[in-house]
Amino acid sequence: MSAAKTLQPGEIVLDHASRAFSIRADRGGTLKELLLRRRSDGPAPIQALADVTLHIPPGQTVGIVGRNGAGKSSTLKVLAGIVPLDSGSVDIGGRIVSLLELGAGFGRDFSGRENILLGGALHGLSKAQIEEKLDDIIAFSELGDFIDVPVKTYSSGMYVRLGFAIAAHLDADVLLIDEVLAVGDEAFQRKCEARIAGQVEKGATLVLVSHDAALIERTCERVVVLDGGHVVFDGPSAEGMEYYHRQMNTPTPASIAEAGGP
Repeated sequence: MSAAKTLQPGEIVLDHASRAFSIRADRGGTLKELLLRRRSDGPAPIQALADVTLHIPPGQTVGIVGRNGAGKSSTLKVLAGIVPLDSGSVDIGGRIVSLLELGAGFGRDFSGRENILLGGALHGLSKAQIEEKLDDIIAFSELGDFIDVPVKTYSSGMYVRLGFAIAAHLDADVLLIDEVLAVGDEAFQRKCEARIAGQVEKGATLVLVSHDAALIERTCERVVVLDGGHVVFDGPSAEGMEYYHRQMNTPTPASIAEAGGP
């Protein structure tokens, strides 16, 4: 077991991290069949992370890209402390704020306002600290009177507005964001990007998973490409996105221009 690491706020270290998930389906049957079923039944586990080692210094902006099933979302869930590792270690300095799934952590029967109070408390803010930010969070969400309606009635876009408004007003050392910005309208996406940029300017570390190549290129200075749970590229954003486009066999902006495209 490795010695405890003392990290700077915003520093991230993944050290030989591995995690697999079983995808065996429960076929039902009698209790006897369930008890006698061999553990080897069904397909082999999926290796979401395979001996991944990454060091992200404080304040860096990192995009994680790859095919579907490459391990992107699993990596963020490991960083967020949602999914434990099978082997290796993960260490993060400072406060983590994550926006990984629509409505994750929301009380569906609670109003948007009540969920703001709940979300702040879950991130360690006192009641006074939350109330100090409450009006700004509500204004940012642009939910109007819906802020006092149970969130179970919200659309996916409204979930994003509320979730991001809460995350954007917490003092984060590390921001973990997975795809959710793709759900909101374009104006709100730009507003969120500006807010993220402001937090990065204050020193926050950003780890962003997205299939939106333009968003990654605008936002991230470094790109990590995953394939089958392995890191296959780790370097500057422009080079990383070229590698990703080649991997996906999709045109790059440069190739479109050379071909006389739009």
